[in-house]
Amino acid sequence: MRLVLIETAGNQAYIFATNKLRENVGASELTYQTGTRFVLEAVASVGGPNWWPETAKSVHPEIIRRSLSDTRQNPPIGNGSPVEVILAASGKALLLVEHEAVGQKIVRQVTRRALKDAPGLEVWGVVSREFDLTSVSIHEVIKEVHQDYERVRSRLPGPLTRFQRLPIIMDCGTSGLPAARWDASGRDPGPRSAMSLAKIQVASDGLERIRQIVPQQYKLPYSPDDLEDLGCDWLAVIHADGNGLGQLFLNFDGCVQSQEQKPSVGWNRAYIQQLRSFSLALDECTEQAFIQALGNLRPRKGRLPIVPLVLGGDDLTVVCDGQQALRFTVEFLQAFEEKTRSNPVIKTALSNVPGQSPIQGLTSCAGVAIIKPHFPFFAAYELAEALLKSAKKHKPLSAMDFHILYDASNPDLERIHQEWMVDDGETFLTARPYVVSNNAKCDVRHHWSKLDEGVKAIRQKAPGENRRLLPNSMLHELREGLFLGRQQADARLHLVLHRYREQGLDKLLGDTNSLFWQEKTEDGEPIWRTALLDAMDAAEFWSLPENS
Repeated sequence: MRLVLIETAGNQAYIFATNKLRENVGASELTYQTGTRFVLEAVASVGGPNWWPETAKSVHPEIIRRSLSDTRQNPPIGNGSPVEVILAASGKALLLVEHEAVGQKIVRQVTRRALKDAPGLEVWGVVSREFDLTSVSIHEVIKEVHQDYERVRSRLPGPLTRFQRLPIIMDCGTSGLPAARWDASGRDPGPRSAMSLAKIQVASDGLERIRQIVPQQYKLPYSPDDLEDLGCDWLAVIHADGNGLGQLFLNFDGCVQSQEQKPSVGWNRAYIQQLRSFSLALDECTEQAFIQALGNLRPRKGRLPIVPLVLGGDDLTVVCDGQQALRFTVEFLQAFEEKTRSNPVIKTALSNVPGQSPIQGLTSCAGVAIIKPHFPFFAAYELAEALLKSAKKHKPLSAMDFHILYDASNPDLERIHQEWMVDDGETFLTARPYVVSNNAKCDVRHHWSKLDEGVKAIRQKAPGENRRLLPNSMLHELREGLFLGRQQADARLHLVLHRYREQGLDKLLGDTNSLFWQEKTEDGEPIWRTALLDAMDAAEFWSLPENS
């Protein structure tokens, strides 16, 4: 018996290789199909279960989940099938095969299919050493096969070497790779590379797959290009990722409940079943949290202004209306906690892991980069990823960091943070990232509920009038003062505090009569912080319900 691992690499670079949203969606769909359709069709070709009809472009994810967990459709290896599918998800598949030749044939078929149908996508496959479930822990074999995968990946050239430039050939209008042919479809006809053409071809399939998941009352765009037609003055790239899931899978043997000792056939069977069930439950919880968060989006021209790029496992990457991105993100993170906390499979697994709390459930963090519509998506994604890493400082709590790019200068988060340091580094003009977990034990000034109070104070209007209680001119005077240093900023505050304290200015204070408060950095050094800048930025990008 052998284990087969097939996995894609460099997914985000592949998805955001161009600034065309249609190609971004198509790239995400090709990544998904590589771990599902390509693998499942290869499994069927060697005599394994056949879950993907030949005529179907897309299969509902719930059908794949049911097939994976049904022992009649996915029988244990040795019960008449040469292949057992442990996992088949976006960009990754894990299989048990009877013989090395079967595993090699599956890897060969999937990688050749990717070369043809998904040019430019990195796909590697490895077959493990031979082992016996009666005497070897499958957990150890899974770790070994991942190590083998990294060795194979490091020794083979990347996909860009496949796109030769000699003889001289015209450049693709979107990817910069050598053009394969002229593309007259879409709004921007021109020369396109084989990679871009492949992405364009399946973009509609990607949106159709997401529409199958989403309830009918939520109308998503028919085409990725429709997002530009919905009147969004700002767009947001949101990237969310679960906390500690990688470490959890590395130590998944601790989650296994079995009456038999490790290693044995019974223990290994329990491991396979629980790993499969946990992965499927995680997938389902992420989808449910996404659907719940959609309820916070206001339609534009009858469509929800959002295009999902990655939705599965513990990952979410979407492009959406920038004005509504913060509210959507907070709702998704809180819903993810709620869904995983109430899921019996995840709860059982977490109850056996030291340091994990089944009461809290799994948590997630997110980075939100809010940009103008024509800003390069890849640069926006890189900023969102940097913001996600910043939010991870609060793990194991759910947290988010955000930034609004008002100009197109270098969107480097480290550079941005340097611009927010004043008073020779003693004052930092933000309290980001913010914790969004409900009932979290953290400094309240770093919790989203506290920032929400400041946002509401800024947006609050005088009764019966169309003016804000806190004038924009006064707030911008305070904002400008922040960059002059703490003393100058508080001097400006004291000129207006007596007049506007009762109108909501007190919600923007740090200490009693100051915009700032002092705390310790991770290194134990004292630093002053303020949330005024955060509240003013968020106030313009915090779409409130109609009755607010």
